[in-house]
Amino acid sequence: MGFIIDDDEVSLEQEEHLPLIGLYSVFKEMKELEYEKVLVLPCDAPLVKFEVVKLLIKRSKNFDCCIPKWNDNLLEPLLAIYPIKSAYETARYNIRESQYKLTKIISKDWKINYVSIEDEIKKVDPNLFSFKNINTREDIKIIEAILNKTK
Repeated sequence: MGFIIDDDEVSLEQEEHLPLIGLYSVFKEMKELEYEKVLVLPCDAPLVKFEVVKLLIKRSKNFDCCIPKWNDNLLEPLLAIYPIKSAYETARYNIRESQYKLTKIISKDWKINYVSIEDEIKKVDPNLFSFKNINTREDIKIIEAILNKTK
């Protein structure tokens, strides 16, 4: 088991801990280990279903990137598969330019498979628990109530 600590090069310059800084650090480490792709999971969504992960991995074959997408075109960039080398370069550039929006790391040059959340992911995660963020005690109560209803 190992841990990746935010890269000092960029994290010391930031007062806040931003998801892009974490992704940059992961991309940098994985690039040095010569991995090609990385599956990113949100730390505040502990109910990500294994079936969703398997679906994204399967759907990433022959693509550079695989990202869940809502019918209203909003993306879920923290539950996605990215090409490490080019995502690292894009993240590094965006940090230097103070552009921290996660979707900015997605390159128009990539071959991207957008997986429909409502049409595809919902088939393996009917309640879409994989996208439920838990950040407060109230969130925990809501999830507990939902889970109790589904038993």
